Amino acid sequence: MMGDKAKTKIALISPQVIGYRQQIRKALPPLGIGYIAAVLEEKGYNKILFIDAVAEDYSNVVQLEDDPALVKFGMSDEAIAKKIKTFNPDIIGITLLFSSQAECAFSVARALKGVVPDTPIVLGGIHASAMHKDIMEREESIDFILRGEGDYTFAELVEKLFNNEDYTHISGLVWRDGSEVRKNAPPAFIKNIDELPFPAWHLMDMERYFRIAMPHNPFVRSARVGCIMTSRGCPQRCYFCSSAEYFGHLLRTMSAARVVKMVQHMVDKFGIKELQILDDNSTIDYKRIMDICEGIRRMGLRITFPNGIRADVPKDREKRLKMFQAMRNAGTEQISISVEHGDQDFLNNVMCKRQDLKEAIATCDLAHKAGLLVHASFMMGFPYETSIQRQRTVDFASELDADSFSISLATPLPGTPMWDIADQHGLFMDSFSPSRVLYGQVSMKPHDISPEELHGFVEKVNRQLNEKARKKRPESAKKYELFKGKTADGDRKYLIVDKKD
Repeated sequence: MMGDKAKTKIALISPQVIGYRQQIRKALPPLGIGYIAAVLEEKGYNKILFIDAVAEDYSNVVQLEDDPALVKFGMSDEAIAKKIKTFNPDIIGITLLFSSQAECAFSVARALKGVVPDTPIVLGGIHASAMHKDIMEREESIDFILRGEGDYTFAELVEKLFNNEDYTHISGLVWRDGSEVRKNAPPAFIKNIDELPFPAWHLMDMERYFRIAMPHNPFVRSARVGCIMTSRGCPQRCYFCSSAEYFGHLLRTMSAARVVKMVQHMVDKFGIKELQILDDNSTIDYKRIMDICEGIRRMGLRITFPNGIRADVPKDREKRLKMFQAMRNAGTEQISISVEHGDQDFLNNVMCKRQDLKEAIATCDLAHKAGLLVHASFMMGFPYETSIQRQRTVDFASELDADSFSISLATPLPGTPMWDIADQHGLFMDSFSPSRVLYGQVSMKPHDISPEELHGFVEKVNRQLNEKARKKRPESAKKYELFKGKTADGDRKYLIVDKKD
């Protein structure tokens, strides 16, 4: 039977999230399925139900029975299933971008099969792409997985399914053929991302996100925050990063004009006061970032780059200073640099980060000269990392003139070389689950220290570095005040820049 686009009903779901009781519960519009919904609308599909579990029932926080330190938050599976049963969609798409959502994605899929058993359920995203075979073998509720960028392939699958056409040639498709799991090669990367429509923000309750006010970077002045991504792919080959494995190693950027147009749309439509650019590589293209800064400067927004920037671009330090000055003039108050490690050899030849640590030192000086604060991030607990190498990270960070620091535990993500190393050498902790990958716990067996000692060491170094930074530059610390953060334990205090309603 031929499908009628005007009648075809499509549900797109971002599931609950598992996290620690004391972590800040972030809530930001899911851009991945936002783009998928926008493409569907361009192709004539207008009956779309958009469910972001975290935002829809932000206050629903449930402690996990098997681990009292963990909670699941967002709209329950039962509540989602009730909405889906009422809507009665012809197809359901579930995003599985982050590994911390895997258990929740499988759980909601099972619940949905209980109320709409004949409706195809499609999974997509970074984790789903990396773990596609394991998922299809274990999770009967999942009918299809779309590997790679699904902006166009999801719409293609809808077209094929509801026109009774052969769908087995769709790029990136994973499906069952009897007892066999079959898969196609991922789709070609979208070369010109300017061609993508804006995410379907109109299908999301943006005012709800503004009320929650916990975007990617929760340290905000205004609740009206817009989050965007303006590029895909990364030319680097950091062995711990799943994003580059998913989006490829060719950097594909949205033009500056398109970025400015998108930001203006969010200002006009939603009255945003702050902008968070979620790219992994915001500043690699010098001319583009300069043009973006000039284009949005007049909008009077506060701008942050939550995922951090490389500390060594542009290579020309004079250009780097000019870039920081342009960012400051556009509304940026702080940059984050992803240093990752203080051992140059380990950074280059093990982690494959290939970043000159001297440039991190220079960037702190240049950013301060431009009037910017600097946050520096590092990681510890890599496979076979020694105490000497960890101490080099501590020593380098101690000498770095940053205004704040974060030391994280290295966490293996499916699809990355670091995951393969941990898997091949039996380094996963006994308690580790691929469906519950969390950053706040030791996931890999440390080389020369106990997991408890490593966890305690990271916490101690974090505390010492930040205390030292506050004492070194008290005038910067004065710009911060306390505010109430939203965690599973209720209101807790966190630092935030000059918060205003």
